[in-house]
Amino acid sequence: MTTLNDTKLAKTSINPAALSPETAAKMLGLQVDIVRKHITQGAPVAADGTINLIHYGAWLNSRITHGY
Repeated sequence: MTTLNDTKLAKTSINPAALSPETAAKMLGLQVDIVRKHITQGAPVAADGTINLIHYGAWLNSRITHGY
């Protein structure tokens, strides 16, 4: 049986493998300009411009690890 809350949740679900830069920034507590700057610096994005949160996190971690 589906409840009203289940239906509402399904309509607002977010795919962490395909986030807009705005959504990724909001989820990470960053300004969208920082996420866009990262994209210009080589952060991985899909052909449609969406961000995979796991790939982005790994990219950020590699920058910290390698001192970029």
